Amino acid sequence: MFNTILNRRALVLQHDEFDCAPACLASICKYYGKRIPLTTIRRFAGTDKDGTSGFGIIRGAEELGFLCKGGVSPDKTFSPNMVYPLIAHIKQNNFDHYVVVYSCKNGRLHIGDPAYGLRKMKAADFKTLWTGIFFIVLPQEKFETNKDTDTKLTRFVKLLAPHKKILAEVFTASVLLSFLGIASAFYFRVLIDEVLYTGVKMTLTLFSLAYALIIVFQALLLFSRSQLMMYMGSKIDTVLMTEYFRHILKLPMDFFTARKTGEILSRINDTSTIRYAISSTSLSVVLDSLMLVIGGTFLFIFGGKLLVAAVIPVCLSALLAWLFFGPYKNMLKIKAVIDADKQSVMVENINGIATLKTLSCEKNAFERTEMRIVDSIKKGISLGTMGNIENGLHGFLHQCGTLAVYWIGSLSILSGTMSLGRLISFVLLSGYFLGPLARLLTLQPSLQEAFVAAVRLAEILDIPEENINSGGIKKDDLRGSIRINNLSFAYGTRGNTLENINLSIEPGQKVAFVGASGSGKTTLAKLLMKFYACNSGEITVDGINIQDYDTVFYRKLIGYVPQDVLLFSGTIKDNIRLGLEYLPDEAVYEAAKAAMADEFISKLPDRYDTFVGERGATLSGGERQRIALARVLLRRPRILILDEATASLDSVTEQAIMQTVDKLACGITTVIIAHRLSTVVNCDRVFVFDSGRLVESGPHGKLLRSGTAYKKLWRAQRSGASVQRASFYA
Repeated sequence: MFNTILNRRALVLQHDEFDCAPACLASICKYYGKRIPLTTIRRFAGTDKDGTSGFGIIRGAEELGFLCKGGVSPDKTFSPNMVYPLIAHIKQNNFDHYVVVYSCKNGRLHIGDPAYGLRKMKAADFKTLWTGIFFIVLPQEKFETNKDTDTKLTRFVKLLAPHKKILAEVFTASVLLSFLGIASAFYFRVLIDEVLYTGVKMTLTLFSLAYALIIVFQALLLFSRSQLMMYMGSKIDTVLMTEYFRHILKLPMDFFTARKTGEILSRINDTSTIRYAISSTSLSVVLDSLMLVIGGTFLFIFGGKLLVAAVIPVCLSALLAWLFFGPYKNMLKIKAVIDADKQSVMVENINGIATLKTLSCEKNAFERTEMRIVDSIKKGISLGTMGNIENGLHGFLHQCGTLAVYWIGSLSILSGTMSLGRLISFVLLSGYFLGPLARLLTLQPSLQEAFVAAVRLAEILDIPEENINSGGIKKDDLRGSIRINNLSFAYGTRGNTLENINLSIEPGQKVAFVGASGSGKTTLAKLLMKFYACNSGEITVDGINIQDYDTVFYRKLIGYVPQDVLLFSGTIKDNIRLGLEYLPDEAVYEAAKAAMADEFISKLPDRYDTFVGERGATLSGGERQRIALARVLLRRPRILILDEATASLDSVTEQAIMQTVDKLACGITTVIIAHRLSTVVNCDRVFVFDSGRLVESGPHGKLLRSGTAYKKLWRAQRSGASVQRASFYA
């Protein structure tokens, strides 16, 4: 099937530290002639913040059309007869990592490391890193090759379309500037060969005044062109950033659980790189190419040896740019990965500053961050050094060309075949040929950076948005009947978090989900919210599968207070009324009173106009939870889900709020997820979870009499024992 194997040293670099396995699969795809975005492979392989499991690699490979088998080499040896390329699992700096092994010859391995690029290693050295685990990947009949589908910068050039008028004005100004510049070259020729030769001062004065007008006109044109380009660049920047952020907000929840915040935010920086490329660099390419043609035309008219002397450095510079293309591109990709990791660690440390200070771990956090900053700077220095070497060589060739022109021209003057004015005119004209050419050749680093940024940004933009089923069912009279049938769910390719769950909740019932941490209670709540789709089974509300509802409409009918309450920068009033700005202040006050939040709000200097700070930092955990509860109660939901919503409150306030919820939630289906069992005593039904399974259900009293798991939890709490990971069975 594959008589000719393509790209024998194909390697796709990872975009972050968790992308190594998808990058290996992408590299093998490229090896066999198939190009596919990393984000697609991440989805196939179930890559998340913990990386990719072995099962994920196998499943991802099968989705791509490969036969994939995992194995273990007890003696950690490679043979030339093994099927290459293969994926090997290694331990590097105590971190799990995957690499591609392309071949083994004479005791040396050809390695494709998604983090660092291609390299050769002695088999003995690789053995110290290799865990012995490997994956054989072979294309099957269903595997299809394709053309290069890597996202290019040209995808974003369409952003220039709305600015055709500005582009036309910039182009016109540039053409005028080119001809004015060429006119100045002829000014010096006439000045030297004719005006100075005749010695007429009046002619010199008039000629110089005309040239002064040209200079003024040039300055005005340059200013106007710069202003137009700045205006257009700001417009493109706005579109890029807003489009990216709009798309981010519409992505499914698993996108956010599989990526670090810093990785997502690092793409914002990419928008500036792309904007510069398509607004400034692309125009520079067009305009410098235009000047190259105009200047080259006039040089061709001069012809002779001077033209040859000017063109030879051009050819050498083009060859030089081609030689630097590959290495620069790979180094840029590696630096992008390092920078994304650096930003993720910084965001993580800032968000967790309270924990760091509590544990006195500031030094440790600084060292972790410093290490990544140093890595980024080192890679930046390497990139800068490579760019400086390339630019230096281009400059050297340019100067050699200029020297050759002066040398040959001077010899021509001495031999009487050329005038001094003509030589100076040629030198100035060559500046309009060699100058634009030099700028075009030195654009490679910025263009390469833009290409890498475009790929990174486009891979996020290509991720399908969450399917909100906008044409789905919109049921205003939701009663709140919930049925869960044979439900199983797993995050990505991990083991099942929930397995074969069956339960029913009648309209208006108040039920509780209890169990040890990690037993699947919160996951089930997220499934009820349509944050994820179950792997098997179904959830119905009022007899309708929740996937058939319009997602936006459905979520508006459910009030969900999560474990980790997040308040946004703004006032308390803004946070309670979030998304319901049309409601009057009185409705906000009533909701706050119902959530027992009015008590502490009234003591604040600015009451409801008090700013809560970033993430609600100026408020305590209990105060944030009460505001979140008020936010939900304001919406008058048909189904209310409280996920540890009172965990940060004292017992007295908790009991008062639960009594208020009982009153307000009368007729509303209410699901309470709790560790403190005292809050679920009055529930109509209690569902007990253990290790992803529903093990018991019934009223509180019945479970105490005849239950096993619930009784054990109750006794443990009553005696003050820890139930963080209580085992439900003797």
